[in-house]
Amino acid sequence: MSRLWPRTLGGLLSLVTLLVVAAPFGVSWYLDDLRRHVSGQHDTPVTRVDPADLRRFAETAGRLPERAAPVVVAYHDIRPHGDDPAATTPGGREHYVVTPEAFDAQLTALRTAGYRTISSAQYVDYLRGGEVPARSVYLTFDDGTRGLWSYADPILRRHRMVAASYLITAQVGTHRPYYLSWAEIDRMRRSGRWDFQAHTHDLHTRVQTAPGRLGSPLTHRRWEPTTGTQESLAAYRQRLTADFDAMFAAFTTHGLPRPRLFAYPFSEIGDATTDPQAAAFSRDLIAARFVGALTNKSLAPQPGSRRSAADGQVERAEVYATTDAAELVSAVVERTGVPAEVTDPFARAWDWRDQHGEPMTDLSPLTGGRFPADSPRRAYGTLLAYASADWTGYTADATVRGLRADGGTVTVLVGVNGDATVSVRVAHGRVALLRDGRVVAEAALDPAATHRLAVTVRDGETVARVDGGPALRVVTPTGPGATGGLAVAIDDAQGRPHPSVAALTVTAVG
Repeated sequence: MSRLWPRTLGGLLSLVTLLVVAAPFGVSWYLDDLRRHVSGQHDTPVTRVDPADLRRFAETAGRLPERAAPVVVAYHDIRPHGDDPAATTPGGREHYVVTPEAFDAQLTALRTAGYRTISSAQYVDYLRGGEVPARSVYLTFDDGTRGLWSYADPILRRHRMVAASYLITAQVGTHRPYYLSWAEIDRMRRSGRWDFQAHTHDLHTRVQTAPGRLGSPLTHRRWEPTTGTQESLAAYRQRLTADFDAMFAAFTTHGLPRPRLFAYPFSEIGDATTDPQAAAFSRDLIAARFVGALTNKSLAPQPGSRRSAADGQVERAEVYATTDAAELVSAVVERTGVPAEVTDPFARAWDWRDQHGEPMTDLSPLTGGRFPADSPRRAYGTLLAYASADWTGYTADATVRGLRADGGTVTVLVGVNGDATVSVRVAHGRVALLRDGRVVAEAALDPAATHRLAVTVRDGETVARVDGGPALRVVTPTGPGATGGLAVAIDDAQGRPHPSVAALTVTAVG
């Protein structure tokens, strides 16, 4: 026994040494295998959509113009809720998982409503002044999840549609079966149904950006808790540049065209109040390297228009696990641009958004009712906030009533959500034209309870007249940012009854 023990011990040590030496190669082979792995695809049954709903979708969209800016739609993952890679799903994102049945129904609804899908190349061409097919939608999928290959691709093939996947390139082939492998991406690319765009290399995470605060490492400098200091601006710039370089290198290495569009992780476009230098640098870096940037959350409506692209961000219609076909069609219709011709703006409350950006259920605060309970001295509404993004060359005619000598104003705002917003404020015996909150022109009015206001917007100028009197003019910027729609604000510090708008129309002018 004593003679065998040294030999046994030596054998064990040799085996351990072999395992230690081979382990890195084994891990490398395993990771490479994950990146090369191709999952099976699943042909899910066709989802039946109620014919009455399909007729309604077609009728709703049929009232829209054929030619309009493409609407951008944001998905994340497509898979059955029972097919749950929760153990390897980073952060848990079930709220964004759309079932294949729901996805199929949504595409059926969009197709029935007359919408056509476009590729990233077509969308880039549009942003640069080109034309797109009539009534277009651009389907985007963030993160690069395996469900796109396994479930979404066969459904796209069934509907003869195309889409774009926005990749976190450092995550490709990791956390299997959550993320796509490079082999799956290659097959998707070769199908002609998919193209691939940028979602950073490895910045889709949350980091500490200040004591007790988390944020995006793309748009914020990191906070170093061990030293109690903030990352230097130079180190931040170097980190972002290196991440983007690694992302572009990954696309090149795997035979993908250089991405031309960027999607902000978590839709965090940068908070200029918390880290203005970082926000400015990230915005400039993205603008320099991409044609357009996408987000799902914006402080102001930024639909898929040239104006929004010029402003550095395009807001997408986001799809959740609970979004049904009717809700998606409604969201797409809302974002489809319409001409500046509205004969009865107060006919549909859904066409208006309140001061918080939420749909208005009651327009009476604008037309003569009581102020909202949460805003006892003010009412505000924006008309067609998304659909009016590219408006220019229009006249808004409003009948203002209820003006009193002891206070209260009605303000009509034009060029709303663009770079050339102008306000026309009518009070008892006075009208003022404002730009950037400053009065640039004003005039006296014959005191009256009711006035007729006409505001004409052209590229480079806004003109206002009350009761056909002298024109008040202001020069405004030109270009893709100098467009936008209409809003109405009622203010009255004295209480009720307050002024209101009795009638309103919008007509296009040459």
